[in-house]
Amino acid sequence: MTASNISNNRKGVEAAMAGNHIEAEKFFRQAIKENETAIEGCMNLIRLLHMQGRHAETISAFKELQINVQIEKIHPQILYMVTQSALDIGDQKIAIQNLSVLSPQHPGNSEIQCMLSEAFIKSGRLVDSQKLLERVIQLNPEDPSIATQLAITESELGNYNKAEKIHKQLVGKFENAFLSHFNYGLFLANIGETKRALRCFERCKQIVPNAPEAQEQIEKLIQNESNGLTEIYQDIEKKYWVEAEKKLRKNKEVIEPIQFWAAVNELPKENQQKLGSIQAFDAEIQIRIVELYSVSEKEKFLAELVDNVKNAESLIWNRAGKPTRHGLQSHEILNGSQSTAIQDLCRRLKEASLDYIKNKPLLQKIRNQKKGNKELSGWSVVLKKGGHQKRHIHPESIVSGVVYIQLPKESANEEKKEGNLVFPSNNMKMVTPKEGMAVIFPSYLAHETVPINSNEERICIAFNWT
Repeated sequence: MTASNISNNRKGVEAAMAGNHIEAEKFFRQAIKENETAIEGCMNLIRLLHMQGRHAETISAFKELQINVQIEKIHPQILYMVTQSALDIGDQKIAIQNLSVLSPQHPGNSEIQCMLSEAFIKSGRLVDSQKLLERVIQLNPEDPSIATQLAITESELGNYNKAEKIHKQLVGKFENAFLSHFNYGLFLANIGETKRALRCFERCKQIVPNAPEAQEQIEKLIQNESNGLTEIYQDIEKKYWVEAEKKLRKNKEVIEPIQFWAAVNELPKENQQKLGSIQAFDAEIQIRIVELYSVSEKEKFLAELVDNVKNAESLIWNRAGKPTRHGLQSHEILNGSQSTAIQDLCRRLKEASLDYIKNKPLLQKIRNQKKGNKELSGWSVVLKKGGHQKRHIHPESIVSGVVYIQLPKESANEEKKEGNLVFPSNNMKMVTPKEGMAVIFPSYLAHETVPINSNEERICIAFNWT
């Protein structure tokens, strides 16, 4: 290392300690520029960038450091900082790479083990998460955080009985532990056990009075009661259109935007018009069909996508809390995937979603209200004979859609309705799926599918764009 390089590093450290981050960054970058093996300068730059919350730049600096240093020889503190930055921007690949080095170095550190487990889950590697935690729990049998993470993993794998058994053991063993009851409540809410979940969150508030996390979950579970949605849908079922319209107008500020417009979508046109633009509910205007692939691309990309779906470890039968019936539904399959076919699909879907929302003023308004961040997420659905999707909306997003990657012959036949995507509200629209086709629509439009009657599988990837 040259004298000037040492000087630049020292100057950078002194500037950083004095709070002059701009000067510090300049000196560290100069140190790297003057000597490509200036490892110290690169590590100091990583510390500085991470401290400032510049996570993407932290990752970039780390990749530059890796050119000259094997990951096993990089200081654990640097690996940990980079991991935090990677998790912040959703780079599961870097996070898993670093945590896989840190995990065996610190077998007793439950935070590192849980971080690695979470990264595995977000990458769809549920079995890896399960194996990791089963190994670690042998070393830390009394650690509640490891046991909780194992319960979460078992739940994602569809092993609900195993997951609940672990949660019950934790609640019994740590009767006054906030997190034991809180995580059990989350699990129960996920499988639709609302009353039992509420009891867990109320217990959390007894342990930690006015705990905001518990209160938030309680409010979320009883939201439909407090914001009048239950009464509104009761009026809609009875066709009390004027009453429903009045209650929607009265409660507009306390109902989530997507849920509000989903309810408006159930009203006749004359009542809709008093609450918003009729065009916002016109299926012919709002639903867009996009051919994602050319004829020459379909064979290659769709086959690879089918392989990705089939190999998804989180693909489980009738996933709890989801609308899939007589079929399999996966956990997240798009976000963080290292598959080139999935990454290519994400690029196409993001472009299509951005183009779709351009001329949709209501969706733009909702995105501003929800502070949408243009993130894409998705999951796979494999329907068997009799399989279908129950009527539902996507309240957590703004734009939703589905990409068809493998269809039974009956589903692709426009003269038959099997497997069709249906938008059942006013001026009902039915879409016949085709392989390689994407259907994009507002998340507030209720939709369902016609059951299939084939022994062939119907495979698709549904997605949300926020």
